[in-house]
Amino acid sequence: MSTYGPCFAIKYTKVPEPNYVKLFILNLDMCGLFCCIPTRKNNHYCLQNEILYTILRNRGPNAEKILKTAEGTFAGFVLWHQGEEICPQPIVLNNIILLFNGDILNISPKDLNNESDSYWLSRQLQRCESDEHLLELFRKLEGSFSFIMYNTYSKDLYFARDSMGRNSLIVEKNKEHICILSVSSLSNKKAIELPPLGVFKLSIENFDNWKLFPWVALDDDQKRSIQVMEETFNINMKCHNIIEPPWLDKNAFAEKLSFNFYTMIKNLEMPVQELFNILLKNDELISALDKFSALLNNSVKSRVQNTTKYCNNCLNSRESCNHSKVAILFSGGIDCSVLAILADKYIDKSNSIDLINVAFEPINASEKTWNVPDRLSARLSFEDLKLLCRERKWNLIEVNVTRVELLDNLSTHLKHLIYPLNTVLDESIGSAFWFAARGKGYLDGKEWTSTARIVILGSGADELFGGYMRHKKAYIQCHGDEIAKQLNVHKEIERDWKRIFSRNLARDDRVISDTAKTPRCPFIEEHLVQFVRSLKSSQRCCFLLPDDNGSKLFLRLYAQRLGLRYSTFLKKRAIQFGSKIANKNQKATDISTFDFIN
Repeated sequence: MSTYGPCFAIKYTKVPEPNYVKLFILNLDMCGLFCCIPTRKNNHYCLQNEILYTILRNRGPNAEKILKTAEGTFAGFVLWHQGEEICPQPIVLNNIILLFNGDILNISPKDLNNESDSYWLSRQLQRCESDEHLLELFRKLEGSFSFIMYNTYSKDLYFARDSMGRNSLIVEKNKEHICILSVSSLSNKKAIELPPLGVFKLSIENFDNWKLFPWVALDDDQKRSIQVMEETFNINMKCHNIIEPPWLDKNAFAEKLSFNFYTMIKNLEMPVQELFNILLKNDELISALDKFSALLNNSVKSRVQNTTKYCNNCLNSRESCNHSKVAILFSGGIDCSVLAILADKYIDKSNSIDLINVAFEPINASEKTWNVPDRLSARLSFEDLKLLCRERKWNLIEVNVTRVELLDNLSTHLKHLIYPLNTVLDESIGSAFWFAARGKGYLDGKEWTSTARIVILGSGADELFGGYMRHKKAYIQCHGDEIAKQLNVHKEIERDWKRIFSRNLARDDRVISDTAKTPRCPFIEEHLVQFVRSLKSSQRCCFLLPDDNGSKLFLRLYAQRLGLRYSTFLKKRAIQFGSKIANKNQKATDISTFDFIN
Protein backbone atom coordinates (compact mmCIF):
# COMPACT_ATOMS: atom_id res chain seq x y z
CA MET A 1 0.00 0.00 0.00
CA SER A 2 1.10 3.56 -0.64
CA THR A 3 2.19 5.63 2.32
CA TYR A 4 1.16 8.98 0.85
CA GLY A 5 -1.21 11.39 2.60
CA PRO A 6 -5.02 11.54 2.63
CA CYS A 7 -7.01 9.62 0.05
CA PHE A 8 -9.32 11.86 -1.96
CA ALA A 9 -11.44 9.03 -3.38
CA ILE A 10 -12.62 6.85 -0.56
CA LYS A 11 -15.23 4.60 -2.09
CA TYR A 12 -16.06 2.69 -5.22
CA THR A 13 -18.20 4.71 -7.62
CA LYS A 14 -20.78 2.66 -9.48
CA VAL A 15 -20.64 2.99 -13.27
CA PRO A 16 -23.50 5.37 -14.17
CA GLU A 17 -26.05 4.88 -16.87
CA PRO A 18 -25.46 6.47 -20.30
CA ASN A 19 -27.66 9.48 -19.51
CA TYR A 20 -25.22 10.52 -16.77
CA VAL A 21 -23.61 13.28 -18.84
CA LYS A 22 -26.48 14.27 -21.13
CA LEU A 23 -27.27 17.37 -19.09
CA PHE A 24 -23.89 18.93 -19.84
CA ILE A 25 -23.58 20.58 -23.22
CA LEU A 26 -20.43 22.53 -23.91
CA ASN A 27 -17.09 22.55 -25.60
CA LEU A 28 -14.29 22.53 -23.07
CA ASP A 29 -10.64 22.06 -22.33
CA MET A 30 -10.17 19.23 -19.87
CA CYS A 31 -6.82 19.90 -18.34
CA GLY A 32 -5.88 17.50 -15.55
CA LEU A 33 -5.84 13.75 -16.22
CA PHE A 34 -5.00 10.98 -13.77
CA CYS A 35 -5.24 7.22 -14.19
CA CYS A 36 -3.64 4.66 -11.90
CA ILE A 37 -3.96 0.91 -12.37
CA PRO A 38 -2.50 -1.49 -9.78
CA THR A 39 -0.31 -4.23 -11.19
CA ARG A 40 -1.45 -6.61 -8.46
CA LYS A 41 -5.01 -7.48 -7.50
CA ASN A 42 -6.33 -5.94 -4.29
CA ASN A 43 -3.45 -3.46 -4.24
CA HIS A 44 -5.80 -0.50 -4.05
CA TYR A 45 -4.47 2.95 -4.84
CA CYS A 46 -6.07 6.32 -5.32
CA LEU A 47 -4.98 9.93 -5.74
CA GLN A 48 -3.08 10.29 -2.47
CA ASN A 49 -0.12 12.56 -3.20
CA GLU A 50 -1.09 16.02 -1.95
CA ILE A 51 1.38 17.87 -4.20
CA LEU A 52 0.14 15.94 -7.23
CA TYR A 53 -3.48 16.62 -6.29
CA THR A 54 -2.73 20.35 -6.03
CA ILE A 55 -1.00 20.68 -9.40
CA LEU A 56 -3.68 18.60 -11.12
CA ARG A 57 -6.34 20.83 -9.61
CA ASN A 58 -4.42 23.93 -10.72
CA ARG A 59 -4.83 22.71 -14.30
CA GLY A 60 -8.58 22.27 -13.90
CA PRO A 61 -9.96 24.34 -11.02
CA ASN A 62 -13.61 24.49 -12.16
CA ALA A 63 -14.66 20.88 -11.54
CA GLU A 64 -13.13 17.66 -10.30
CA LYS A 65 -14.27 14.08 -10.17
CA ILE A 66 -12.45 11.03 -8.84
CA LEU A 67 -13.77 7.63 -9.86
CA LYS A 68 -12.42 4.61 -8.02
CA THR A 69 -13.28 1.27 -9.58
CA ALA A 70 -12.21 -2.29 -8.93
CA GLU A 71 -9.61 -1.93 -11.69
CA GLY A 72 -8.09 1.42 -10.71
CA THR A 73 -8.57 5.13 -10.13
CA PHE A 74 -9.56 7.68 -12.79
CA ALA A 75 -9.64 11.40 -12.01
CA GLY A 76 -10.38 14.50 -14.06
CA PHE A 77 -9.94 18.20 -13.31
CA VAL A 78 -11.80 20.57 -15.65
CA LEU A 79 -10.96 24.04 -16.88
CA TRP A 80 -14.25 25.41 -18.18
CA HIS A 81 -14.31 27.28 -21.49
CA GLN A 82 -17.80 27.25 -23.03
CA GLY A 83 -21.41 26.36 -22.37
CA GLU A 84 -24.04 26.85 -19.70
CA GLU A 85 -22.84 24.11 -17.37
CA ILE A 86 -19.60 22.35 -16.52
CA CYS A 87 -19.07 18.76 -17.68
CA PRO A 88 -17.11 16.69 -15.13
CA GLN A 89 -14.73 13.95 -16.19
CA PRO A 90 -14.13 11.05 -16.35
CA ILE A 91 -17.07 10.47 -18.67
CA VAL A 92 -18.61 7.04 -18.23
CA LEU A 93 -20.72 5.70 -21.08
CA ASN A 94 -21.66 2.02 -21.01
CA ASN A 95 -18.31 0.21 -21.15
CA ILE A 96 -16.17 3.32 -21.76
CA ILE A 97 -14.38 5.42 -19.14
CA LEU A 98 -12.84 8.45 -20.87
CA LEU A 99 -10.45 11.17 -19.77
CA PHE A 100 -9.82 13.77 -22.48
CA ASN A 101 -7.66 16.90 -22.43
CA GLY A 102 -7.78 19.21 -25.42
CA ASP A 103 -9.77 20.50 -28.35
CA ILE A 104 -11.26 18.65 -31.31
CA LEU A 105 -11.41 21.34 -33.95
CA ASN A 106 -12.93 19.64 -36.98
CA ILE A 107 -16.35 18.56 -35.67
CA SER A 108 -19.21 20.31 -37.44
CA PRO A 109 -21.91 21.88 -35.21
CA LYS A 110 -24.39 19.42 -36.72
CA ASP A 111 -22.27 16.42 -35.73
CA LEU A 112 -21.55 17.88 -32.32
CA ASN A 113 -25.30 18.22 -31.71
CA ASN A 114 -24.86 20.75 -28.90
CA GLU A 115 -22.64 18.37 -26.91
CA SER A 116 -19.15 18.77 -25.51
CA ASP A 117 -16.39 17.49 -27.76
CA SER A 118 -15.38 15.14 -24.92
CA TYR A 119 -18.85 13.61 -24.72
CA TRP A 120 -19.05 13.45 -28.52
CA LEU A 121 -15.77 11.52 -28.50
CA SER A 122 -17.00 9.15 -25.80
CA ARG A 123 -20.06 8.33 -27.92
CA GLN A 124 -17.89 7.63 -30.96
CA LEU A 125 -15.55 5.43 -28.94
CA GLN A 126 -18.45 3.54 -27.41
CA ARG A 127 -19.59 2.61 -30.93
CA CYS A 128 -16.18 1.28 -31.99
CA GLU A 129 -16.49 -2.48 -32.25
CA SER A 130 -12.81 -3.13 -32.98
CA ASP A 131 -9.40 -1.51 -32.84
CA GLU A 132 -9.69 -0.80 -36.55
CA HIS A 133 -12.81 1.30 -35.96
CA LEU A 134 -11.09 3.16 -33.13
CA LEU A 135 -8.04 3.91 -35.27
CA GLU A 136 -10.19 5.15 -38.12
CA LEU A 137 -11.84 7.57 -35.69
CA PHE A 138 -8.50 8.94 -34.47
CA ARG A 139 -7.23 9.15 -38.02
CA LYS A 140 -9.83 11.87 -38.67
CA LEU A 141 -9.52 13.93 -35.49
CA GLU A 142 -7.80 17.32 -35.63
CA GLY A 143 -6.70 19.42 -32.70
CA SER A 144 -4.38 19.23 -29.73
CA PHE A 145 -5.25 16.51 -27.25
CA SER A 146 -4.22 13.72 -24.96
CA PHE A 147 -6.59 11.00 -23.83
CA ILE A 148 -6.93 7.94 -21.63
CA MET A 149 -9.69 5.41 -22.25
CA TYR A 150 -10.50 2.24 -20.38
CA ASN A 151 -12.81 -0.43 -21.80
CA THR A 152 -14.45 -2.17 -18.85
CA TYR A 153 -15.55 -5.12 -21.02
CA SER A 154 -12.24 -5.98 -22.65
CA LYS A 155 -10.05 -4.74 -19.76
CA ASP A 156 -7.98 -2.75 -22.25
CA LEU A 157 -6.42 0.63 -21.57
CA TYR A 158 -5.78 3.04 -24.46
CA PHE A 159 -3.84 6.30 -24.23
CA ALA A 160 -2.09 8.76 -26.56
CA ARG A 161 -0.96 12.28 -27.32
CA ASP A 162 -1.97 13.81 -30.63
CA SER A 163 0.37 13.25 -33.56
CA MET A 164 2.30 16.48 -32.91
CA GLY A 165 2.48 16.04 -29.14
CA ARG A 166 0.95 19.35 -28.14
CA ASN A 167 -0.46 18.22 -24.77
CA SER A 168 1.40 16.60 -21.91
CA LEU A 169 0.97 12.98 -20.88
CA ILE A 170 3.39 11.21 -18.55
CA VAL A 171 3.73 7.50 -17.82
CA GLU A 172 5.02 6.27 -14.47
CA LYS A 173 5.51 2.66 -13.48
CA ASN A 174 6.83 0.62 -10.59
CA LYS A 175 6.15 -2.90 -9.34
CA GLU A 176 2.84 -1.89 -7.77
CA HIS A 177 1.21 0.57 -10.19
CA ILE A 178 1.20 2.10 -13.61
CA CYS A 179 0.10 5.72 -13.70
CA ILE A 180 -0.77 7.83 -16.75
CA LEU A 181 -1.23 11.48 -15.92
CA SER A 182 -0.84 15.07 -17.12
CA VAL A 183 1.87 16.00 -14.61
CA SER A 184 4.29 13.86 -12.64
CA SER A 185 3.74 12.68 -9.10
CA LEU A 186 7.51 12.99 -8.44
CA SER A 187 7.28 9.63 -6.69
CA ASN A 188 9.62 6.70 -6.67
CA LYS A 189 8.20 5.45 -9.96
CA LYS A 190 10.16 5.60 -13.19
CA ALA A 191 8.68 8.39 -15.30
CA ILE A 192 8.90 9.48 -18.93
CA GLU A 193 6.94 11.83 -21.15
CA LEU A 194 4.85 9.61 -23.38
CA PRO A 195 6.22 10.11 -26.91
CA PRO A 196 3.47 10.96 -29.44
CA LEU A 197 4.16 7.90 -31.55
CA GLY A 198 0.56 6.75 -31.84
CA VAL A 199 -2.18 5.11 -29.78
CA PHE A 200 -0.87 2.80 -27.06
CA LYS A 201 -2.83 -0.18 -25.78
CA LEU A 202 -2.30 -2.58 -22.93
CA SER A 203 -4.38 -5.14 -21.12
CA ILE A 204 -4.56 -4.60 -17.37
CA GLU A 205 -4.23 -8.37 -17.07
CA ASN A 206 -0.86 -8.32 -18.87
CA PHE A 207 1.27 -5.28 -18.01
CA ASP A 208 4.42 -6.54 -19.71
CA ASN A 209 3.20 -6.55 -23.31
CA TRP A 210 2.06 -3.32 -24.95
CA LYS A 211 0.73 -2.57 -28.40
CA LEU A 212 1.38 0.56 -30.41
CA PHE A 213 -0.68 1.75 -33.35
CA PRO A 214 1.72 4.32 -34.87
CA TRP A 215 0.57 7.60 -36.38
CA VAL A 216 3.04 7.00 -39.23
CA ALA A 217 5.70 4.46 -40.18
CA LEU A 218 8.39 4.76 -37.51
CA ASP A 219 11.77 6.29 -38.31
CA ASP A 220 15.01 5.50 -36.45
CA ASP A 221 14.49 8.20 -33.80
CA GLN A 222 10.99 6.94 -33.04
CA LYS A 223 12.24 3.37 -32.82
CA ARG A 224 14.82 4.52 -30.28
CA SER A 225 12.00 6.11 -28.25
CA ILE A 226 10.29 2.73 -28.13
CA GLN A 227 13.52 1.10 -27.02
CA VAL A 228 13.83 3.65 -24.19
CA MET A 229 10.28 2.84 -23.05
CA GLU A 230 10.96 -0.89 -23.16
CA GLU A 231 14.14 -0.55 -21.12
CA THR A 232 12.67 1.95 -18.65
CA PHE A 233 9.51 -0.01 -17.90
CA ASN A 234 10.77 -3.55 -18.62
CA ILE A 235 8.06 -4.16 -21.21
CA ASN A 236 7.73 -5.49 -24.75
CA MET A 237 6.25 -3.24 -27.42
CA LYS A 238 4.72 -4.57 -30.63
CA CYS A 239 3.67 -2.27 -33.48
CA HIS A 240 0.45 -2.90 -35.39
CA ASN A 241 -1.74 -1.00 -37.87
CA ILE A 242 -0.41 2.41 -38.94
CA ILE A 243 -3.03 5.16 -38.48
CA GLU A 244 -1.71 7.65 -41.10
CA PRO A 245 -3.67 10.89 -40.56
CA PRO A 246 -3.78 12.59 -43.96
CA TRP A 247 -2.21 15.86 -42.74
CA LEU A 248 1.04 14.08 -41.86
CA ASP A 249 1.79 13.59 -45.55
CA LYS A 250 4.01 16.58 -46.36
CA ASN A 251 4.01 15.61 -50.05
CA ALA A 252 0.24 15.94 -50.35
CA PHE A 253 0.31 19.35 -52.05
CA ALA A 254 0.05 18.83 -55.80
CA GLU A 255 1.28 22.35 -56.56
CA LYS A 256 5.07 22.39 -56.33
CA LEU A 257 6.42 25.90 -55.98
CA SER A 258 9.74 26.65 -57.66
CA PHE A 259 10.70 30.03 -56.16
CA ASN A 260 14.07 30.01 -54.40
CA PHE A 261 15.13 32.82 -52.06
CA TYR A 262 18.82 32.21 -52.73
CA THR A 263 18.33 32.61 -56.48
CA MET A 264 16.06 35.63 -56.03
CA ILE A 265 18.44 37.44 -53.67
CA LYS A 266 21.76 36.57 -55.29
CA ASN A 267 23.57 39.64 -56.66
CA LEU A 268 20.95 42.02 -55.24
CA GLU A 269 22.68 44.60 -53.02
CA MET A 270 20.26 47.06 -51.47
CA PRO A 271 18.66 47.91 -48.10
CA VAL A 272 16.74 44.98 -46.64
CA GLN A 273 13.37 46.73 -46.62
CA GLU A 274 13.73 47.58 -50.32
CA LEU A 275 14.76 44.00 -51.02
CA PHE A 276 11.64 42.74 -49.21
CA ASN A 277 9.47 44.93 -51.43
CA ILE A 278 11.07 43.42 -54.55
CA LEU A 279 10.60 39.86 -53.27
CA LEU A 280 6.93 40.58 -52.62
CA LYS A 281 6.39 41.19 -56.33
CA ASN A 282 7.10 37.52 -57.16
CA ASP A 283 3.82 35.83 -58.21
CA GLU A 284 4.73 32.39 -56.90
CA LEU A 285 5.80 33.77 -53.55
CA ILE A 286 2.60 35.79 -53.29
CA SER A 287 0.59 32.65 -54.03
CA ALA A 288 2.42 30.77 -51.26
CA LEU A 289 1.93 33.64 -48.81
CA ASP A 290 -1.79 33.75 -49.64
CA LYS A 291 -2.13 30.03 -48.97
CA PHE A 292 -0.22 30.36 -45.71
CA SER A 293 -2.29 33.38 -44.69
CA ALA A 294 -5.57 31.51 -45.16
CA LEU A 295 -4.32 28.58 -43.09
CA LEU A 296 -2.90 30.73 -40.28
CA ASN A 297 -6.03 32.91 -40.14
CA ASN A 298 -8.22 29.82 -39.74
CA SER A 299 -5.91 28.47 -37.06
CA VAL A 300 -5.90 31.71 -35.06
CA LYS A 301 -9.66 32.13 -35.42
CA SER A 302 -10.46 28.69 -34.01
CA ARG A 303 -8.04 29.15 -31.12
CA VAL A 304 -9.16 32.59 -29.93
CA GLN A 305 -12.91 32.20 -30.41
CA ASN A 306 -13.29 28.81 -28.73
CA THR A 307 -13.57 30.08 -25.17
CA THR A 308 -16.11 31.31 -22.65
CA LYS A 309 -17.72 34.75 -22.77
CA TYR A 310 -16.51 35.25 -19.19
CA CYS A 311 -13.03 36.29 -18.11
CA ASN A 312 -11.42 34.74 -15.03
CA ASN A 313 -12.69 37.50 -12.76
CA CYS A 314 -16.30 37.30 -13.97
CA LEU A 315 -16.54 33.52 -14.28
CA ASN A 316 -18.25 32.85 -10.96
CA SER A 317 -20.81 35.63 -11.36
CA ARG A 318 -21.57 34.52 -14.95
CA GLU A 319 -21.75 38.16 -16.03
CA SER A 320 -20.71 38.97 -19.58
CA CYS A 321 -17.82 41.40 -19.68
CA ASN A 322 -15.39 43.12 -22.02
CA HIS A 323 -12.31 42.09 -20.04
CA SER A 324 -9.55 40.06 -21.70
CA LYS A 325 -10.32 36.40 -22.33
CA VAL A 326 -7.22 35.92 -24.51
CA ALA A 327 -3.61 36.77 -23.75
CA ILE A 328 -0.56 36.59 -25.99
CA LEU A 329 2.90 35.88 -24.59
CA PHE A 330 4.55 38.94 -26.07
CA SER A 331 8.29 39.40 -26.51
CA GLY A 332 7.79 41.89 -29.32
CA GLY A 333 9.24 39.45 -31.82
CA ILE A 334 7.84 38.52 -35.20
CA ASP A 335 5.97 35.35 -34.13
CA CYS A 336 3.86 36.92 -31.36
CA SER A 337 3.37 40.17 -33.28
CA VAL A 338 1.93 38.33 -36.29
CA LEU A 339 -0.40 36.38 -34.01
CA ALA A 340 -1.52 39.57 -32.27
CA ILE A 341 -2.46 41.20 -35.58
CA LEU A 342 -4.53 38.16 -36.58
CA ALA A 343 -6.11 37.73 -33.14
CA ASP A 344 -7.41 41.29 -33.42
CA LYS A 345 -9.44 40.22 -36.48
CA TYR A 346 -11.35 37.48 -34.66
CA ILE A 347 -11.92 38.77 -31.13
CA ASP A 348 -14.82 41.10 -30.48
CA LYS A 349 -13.59 44.69 -30.61
CA SER A 350 -15.26 45.44 -27.29
CA ASN A 351 -12.89 43.01 -25.54
CA SER A 352 -9.36 43.93 -24.57
CA ILE A 353 -6.44 41.62 -25.39
CA ASP A 354 -3.58 41.12 -22.93
CA LEU A 355 0.00 41.25 -24.19
CA ILE A 356 2.14 39.74 -21.45
CA ASN A 357 5.86 40.49 -21.36
CA VAL A 358 8.19 38.98 -18.76
CA ALA A 359 11.53 40.32 -17.52
CA PHE A 360 13.85 38.84 -14.89
CA GLU A 361 16.23 40.63 -12.62
CA PRO A 362 19.55 40.35 -14.49
CA ILE A 363 22.25 38.20 -12.90
CA ASN A 364 25.09 40.19 -11.31
CA ALA A 365 23.60 43.51 -12.44
CA SER A 366 25.00 46.61 -10.73
CA GLU A 367 21.46 47.94 -10.31
CA LYS A 368 17.99 46.48 -10.62
CA THR A 369 16.51 47.15 -14.06
CA TRP A 370 13.65 45.66 -16.02
CA ASN A 371 14.70 47.11 -19.36
CA VAL A 372 15.88 43.75 -20.69
CA PRO A 373 15.95 43.19 -24.49
CA ASP A 374 12.47 41.63 -24.66
CA ARG A 375 10.96 44.48 -22.63
CA LEU A 376 12.36 47.08 -25.01
CA SER A 377 11.28 45.19 -28.15
CA ALA A 378 7.80 44.59 -26.71
CA ARG A 379 7.27 48.31 -26.18
CA LEU A 380 8.32 49.10 -29.74
CA SER A 381 6.14 46.40 -31.28
CA PHE A 382 3.30 47.54 -29.03
CA GLU A 383 3.41 50.91 -30.80
CA ASP A 384 3.07 49.08 -34.14
CA LEU A 385 -0.05 47.25 -32.91
CA LYS A 386 -1.68 50.43 -31.67
CA LEU A 387 -1.24 52.00 -35.11
CA LEU A 388 -2.43 48.95 -37.06
CA CYS A 389 -5.34 47.99 -34.77
CA ARG A 390 -6.69 51.34 -33.60
CA GLU A 391 -10.06 50.04 -32.36
CA ARG A 392 -8.52 47.50 -30.01
CA LYS A 393 -7.75 48.06 -26.34
CA TRP A 394 -4.38 46.38 -25.84
CA ASN A 395 -3.10 45.72 -22.31
CA LEU A 396 0.69 45.51 -22.26
CA ILE A 397 1.27 43.79 -18.93
CA GLU A 398 4.89 44.00 -17.78
CA VAL A 399 5.81 41.12 -15.47
CA ASN A 400 8.93 41.72 -13.34
CA VAL A 401 10.50 38.76 -11.53
CA THR A 402 13.23 39.06 -8.92
CA ARG A 403 15.86 36.36 -8.47
CA VAL A 404 14.50 35.59 -5.00
CA GLU A 405 10.97 35.05 -6.35
CA LEU A 406 12.30 32.94 -9.22
CA LEU A 407 14.39 30.63 -7.05
CA ASP A 408 11.66 30.26 -4.42
CA ASN A 409 9.02 29.21 -6.96
CA LEU A 410 11.41 27.00 -8.89
CA SER A 411 12.55 25.07 -5.82
CA THR A 412 9.11 24.58 -4.29
CA HIS A 413 6.68 24.38 -7.22
CA LEU A 414 7.97 24.74 -10.76
CA LYS A 415 10.31 21.76 -10.54
CA HIS A 416 7.22 19.55 -10.17
CA LEU A 417 5.82 20.91 -13.43
CA ILE A 418 9.06 20.68 -15.39
CA TYR A 419 9.83 17.09 -14.34
CA PRO A 420 10.65 14.58 -15.84
CA LEU A 421 12.74 17.13 -17.77
CA ASN A 422 15.48 18.57 -15.57
CA THR A 423 18.03 20.65 -17.51
CA VAL A 424 19.01 24.29 -17.04
CA LEU A 425 17.31 25.11 -20.35
CA ASP A 426 14.07 23.43 -19.24
CA GLU A 427 13.95 25.30 -15.95
CA SER A 428 14.76 28.63 -17.67
CA ILE A 429 12.13 28.41 -20.39
CA GLY A 430 9.59 26.68 -18.15
CA SER A 431 9.92 29.34 -15.47
CA ALA A 432 9.69 32.18 -18.00
CA PHE A 433 6.46 30.77 -19.45
CA TRP A 434 4.94 30.14 -16.01
CA PHE A 435 5.53 33.68 -14.73
CA ALA A 436 4.32 35.14 -18.02
CA ALA A 437 1.18 32.99 -18.13
CA ARG A 438 0.38 33.82 -14.51
CA GLY A 439 0.18 37.40 -15.73
CA LYS A 440 0.85 39.29 -12.48
CA GLY A 441 2.59 42.53 -13.40
CA TYR A 442 2.06 46.18 -14.17
CA LEU A 443 -0.20 47.95 -16.65
CA ASP A 444 0.66 51.61 -17.15
CA GLY A 445 2.63 51.51 -13.90
CA LYS A 446 -0.21 50.04 -11.82
CA GLU A 447 -0.42 46.50 -10.46
CA TRP A 448 -2.44 44.31 -12.80
CA THR A 449 -3.26 40.64 -13.29
CA SER A 450 -4.35 39.19 -16.61
CA THR A 451 -7.98 38.02 -16.69
CA ALA A 452 -7.42 35.78 -19.74
CA ARG A 453 -8.32 32.10 -19.93
CA ILE A 454 -6.49 31.38 -23.19
CA VAL A 455 -2.76 31.96 -23.74
CA ILE A 456 -1.51 32.22 -27.32
CA LEU A 457 2.10 31.22 -28.04
CA GLY A 458 4.30 31.49 -31.12
CA SER A 459 5.69 27.99 -30.58
CA GLY A 460 6.65 26.14 -33.74
CA ALA A 461 7.60 29.11 -35.90
CA ASP A 462 11.34 28.72 -35.33
CA GLU A 463 11.22 24.99 -36.05
CA LEU A 464 9.14 25.41 -39.20
CA PHE A 465 10.80 28.45 -40.76
CA GLY A 466 14.46 28.12 -39.78
CA GLY A 467 14.69 30.53 -36.86
CA TYR A 468 17.53 29.09 -34.81
CA MET A 469 21.22 29.98 -35.05
CA ARG A 470 22.00 26.30 -35.67
CA HIS A 471 20.01 26.51 -38.92
CA LYS A 472 22.24 29.37 -40.06
CA LYS A 473 25.34 27.46 -38.99
CA ALA A 474 24.16 24.45 -40.98
CA TYR A 475 24.37 26.64 -44.08
CA ILE A 476 27.53 28.61 -43.33
CA GLN A 477 29.61 25.74 -41.98
CA CYS A 478 28.72 23.27 -44.73
CA HIS A 479 31.71 22.84 -47.10
CA GLY A 480 29.67 21.50 -50.02
CA ASP A 481 28.10 23.32 -52.94
CA GLU A 482 24.90 25.36 -52.77
CA ILE A 483 22.66 22.30 -53.08
CA ALA A 484 24.51 20.57 -50.25
CA LYS A 485 24.26 23.66 -48.05
CA GLN A 486 20.50 23.94 -48.51
CA LEU A 487 20.04 20.21 -47.94
CA ASN A 488 22.01 20.52 -44.71
CA VAL A 489 19.70 23.32 -43.55
CA HIS A 490 16.64 21.25 -44.47
CA LYS A 491 17.91 18.29 -42.40
CA GLU A 492 18.54 20.55 -39.40
CA ILE A 493 15.05 22.08 -39.62
CA GLU A 494 13.47 18.62 -39.89
CA ARG A 495 15.48 17.44 -36.89
CA ASP A 496 14.16 20.34 -34.81
CA TRP A 497 10.60 19.80 -35.94
CA LYS A 498 10.65 16.11 -35.06
CA ARG A 499 11.85 16.76 -31.51
CA ILE A 500 9.70 19.79 -30.66
CA PHE A 501 7.29 17.58 -28.69
CA SER A 502 10.05 16.47 -26.30
CA ARG A 503 12.02 19.74 -26.14
CA ASN A 504 9.13 22.20 -25.82
CA LEU A 505 5.49 21.29 -26.09
CA ALA A 506 4.78 18.95 -23.17
CA ARG A 507 6.81 21.04 -20.72
CA ASP A 508 5.17 24.28 -21.89
CA ASP A 509 1.71 22.70 -21.57
CA ARG A 510 2.44 21.69 -17.98
CA VAL A 511 3.76 25.05 -16.79
CA ILE A 512 1.16 27.22 -18.54
CA SER A 513 -1.84 25.04 -17.66
CA ASP A 514 -0.78 25.26 -14.01
CA THR A 515 -1.92 28.91 -14.10
CA ALA A 516 -5.49 27.80 -14.99
CA LYS A 517 -5.06 28.97 -18.58
CA THR A 518 -5.08 26.93 -21.76
CA PRO A 519 -2.02 27.25 -24.03
CA ARG A 520 -2.74 27.31 -27.77
CA CYS A 521 -0.16 27.42 -30.56
CA PRO A 522 -1.63 28.58 -33.90
CA PHE A 523 1.53 27.79 -35.87
CA ILE A 524 1.19 24.14 -34.87
CA GLU A 525 -1.99 23.33 -36.76
CA GLU A 526 -2.31 20.22 -38.91
CA HIS A 527 -2.89 21.75 -42.34
CA LEU A 528 -0.62 24.73 -41.79
CA VAL A 529 2.22 22.43 -40.73
CA GLN A 530 1.54 20.19 -43.71
CA PHE A 531 1.83 23.16 -46.08
CA VAL A 532 4.97 24.67 -44.55
CA ARG A 533 6.75 21.31 -44.46
CA SER A 534 5.97 20.88 -48.15
CA LEU A 535 8.18 23.93 -48.82
CA LYS A 536 11.90 23.54 -49.35
CA SER A 537 14.26 25.13 -46.85
CA SER A 538 15.24 27.65 -49.57
CA GLN A 539 11.59 28.76 -49.59
CA ARG A 540 11.42 29.27 -45.82
CA CYS A 541 14.72 30.96 -44.95
CA CYS A 542 17.83 32.36 -46.63
CA PHE A 543 21.13 33.01 -44.92
CA LEU A 544 22.61 35.36 -47.52
CA LEU A 545 21.00 38.36 -45.83
CA PRO A 546 22.77 40.36 -43.10
CA ASP A 547 21.74 40.82 -39.46
CA ASP A 548 19.66 37.65 -39.19
CA ASN A 549 17.02 38.98 -41.61
CA GLY A 550 17.17 35.72 -43.58
CA SER A 551 16.04 33.54 -40.69
CA LYS A 552 12.30 32.88 -41.00
CA LEU A 553 12.37 34.95 -44.21
CA PHE A 554 9.01 33.61 -45.41
CA LEU A 555 7.38 34.67 -42.14
CA ARG A 556 9.15 38.05 -42.18
CA LEU A 557 7.75 38.73 -45.64
CA TYR A 558 4.29 37.82 -44.36
CA ALA A 559 4.75 40.26 -41.47
CA GLN A 560 5.79 42.93 -43.95
CA ARG A 561 2.51 42.40 -45.81
CA LEU A 562 0.60 42.80 -42.54
CA GLY A 563 2.22 46.18 -42.01
CA LEU A 564 4.47 45.32 -39.07
CA ARG A 565 7.47 47.63 -39.14
CA TYR A 566 9.64 46.89 -36.13
CA SER A 567 9.32 43.14 -35.50
CA THR A 568 9.73 42.26 -39.20
CA PHE A 569 13.42 43.14 -38.99
CA LEU A 570 14.07 42.22 -35.35
CA LYS A 571 16.88 39.77 -34.64
CA LYS A 572 15.71 36.45 -33.25
CA ARG A 573 16.20 36.10 -29.47
CA ALA A 574 15.40 33.05 -27.37
CA ILE A 575 13.14 33.87 -24.41
CA GLN A 576 15.74 32.77 -21.87
CA PHE A 577 18.14 35.44 -23.16
CA GLY A 578 15.66 38.13 -24.16
CA SER A 579 14.05 38.04 -20.69
CA LYS A 580 17.46 37.72 -18.95
CA ILE A 581 16.44 34.64 -16.96
CA ALA A 582 19.38 32.57 -18.22
CA ASN A 583 22.88 32.51 -16.81
CA LYS A 584 25.22 32.48 -19.81
CA ASN A 585 27.89 30.76 -17.72
CA GLN A 586 25.76 27.63 -17.60
CA LYS A 587 25.29 25.21 -20.46
CA ALA A 588 21.69 24.68 -21.55
CA THR A 589 22.08 20.91 -21.33
CA ASP A 590 23.51 20.94 -17.78
CA ILE A 591 21.39 19.17 -15.20
CA SER A 592 19.57 21.57 -12.90
CA THR A 593 21.00 22.17 -9.45
CA PHE A 594 17.53 21.60 -7.95
CA ASP A 595 16.53 18.18 -6.73
CA PHE A 596 13.64 17.32 -9.06
CA ILE A 597 12.65 14.21 -7.11
CA ASN A 598 12.31 15.56 -3.57
